[in-house]
Amino acid sequence: MSVFLQMKQGGNVVPDEYTFPSLLKACSSELALKEGQVIHELIVRYGTEHDVFVGSSLVDMYGKCREIEFARKVFDGMCVRNEVSRTSMIVGYVNVGDLIEAKKLFDVMPKRNMVSWNAMISGFVRFGDLKSARKLFDEMPERNVVSFTAMIDGFAKAGDMASARFLFDQSLAKDIVSWSALISGYVQNGQPNEAIEIFLKMQSMNIKPDEFIVVSLMSACSQISSLERAKWVDSYVSQSSLDLHQVHVLAALIDMNAKCGNMGGATMLFEKMPKRDLICFCSMIQGLSIHGHGVQAVSLFRRMINDGITPDDVTFTVILNACSHAGLVEEGCRFFDSMINEYSLVPSTYHYACMVDLLGRSGKLRAAYELLKSMLVEPHAGAWALLGAYIYAAADRWLDVSFLRNQMMEMGVKKKPGCSLIYSAKPSVWGRLSESIRADLMGKCIHAVTKCIQ
Repeated sequence: MSVFLQMKQGGNVVPDEYTFPSLLKACSSELALKEGQVIHELIVRYGTEHDVFVGSSLVDMYGKCREIEFARKVFDGMCVRNEVSRTSMIVGYVNVGDLIEAKKLFDVMPKRNMVSWNAMISGFVRFGDLKSARKLFDEMPERNVVSFTAMIDGFAKAGDMASARFLFDQSLAKDIVSWSALISGYVQNGQPNEAIEIFLKMQSMNIKPDEFIVVSLMSACSQISSLERAKWVDSYVSQSSLDLHQVHVLAALIDMNAKCGNMGGATMLFEKMPKRDLICFCSMIQGLSIHGHGVQAVSLFRRMINDGITPDDVTFTVILNACSHAGLVEEGCRFFDSMINEYSLVPSTYHYACMVDLLGRSGKLRAAYELLKSMLVEPHAGAWALLGAYIYAAADRWLDVSFLRNQMMEMGVKKKPGCSLIYSAKPSVWGRLSESIRADLMGKCIHAVTKCIQ
């Protein structure tokens, strides 16, 4: 833009239909919209608005700036439209989430190039319509790595790793984004061993991973809590050209070492950070908690507060769980109160489950029961079942414990990965139960509680 202004000030060079498209490419963001509008005015002044390349560039610029009405006005005013202008308009609609208008244009295109197909597929994937995305994918006359990667990423984010892996194996051309989509998909869906398997396969093919893949690898190691794997990743990272000073890489390293038991390594990395954020504090607190250092976890939480970092609901889940593991009842109750009164956070079912666990472990059954009765959210099956199981066990009623565990399994209550004693019932499963069954299960738990505290 500055070069253009110098050229314009010279007065001897007149911008033409080749100059303006190059200028508009530099304005394809919301921050550069004003500059783009200035160029549009110049385009009109110099009479080049009817050129198909200039018009297409304007449509592209307004679409990327999310000014879809301006983009459509330019598009409709074009005397001649080509594949580029139509595709730019489709991409613009996809950017603002208007897939209906995008599909209308796509359907009437006389000739579709690869970009328009991929734009529509990516749009459907982004907004969760995998059925439509797969239909278009199957209809494509030819596919490229972008097409496959969009579908792999979509299925992975939807939790359908079987479909994601099938398409990955079908794809003849794979780029680093394809590998990353599959590996991160396995990690996000709680399949760390599969993620490591794909990483090793990628290594065997001499494909150099980027920092996003390595971060996913660290997350996979965190999930399996393998110190051996963590050391292997540490060694790999130290020999690579990755920039370990990038915040997301350093945070993942701290999390992996903390969860895998290398608290010395995690602490060293943590203390070397020029600026520590909420995520790194949470990783350290959780690592200390998992490995039996509850008092240190509480101390680190207080240090975080003193450093001016505001805890969120996830942070309170972590610290309440740490207090529960260490039997720090007073601290746990104090944190729970501060969460509500100081930070104005509404406790979730997970926070209540942590408190029930904390009170149940310390024998404060009546307090646990009263807390559940005062819940600001609907009593959660996980919280009730957790309390009931503790009370049954405390009363040596092991047959009832076995019965309750079976009920929990039928309801879909399971241990949440990475949260040692936080249980939750899958909302989809719990929601499908009839009111009478839910009431019956709740009643059994309540009966067990009241019987033990009488």
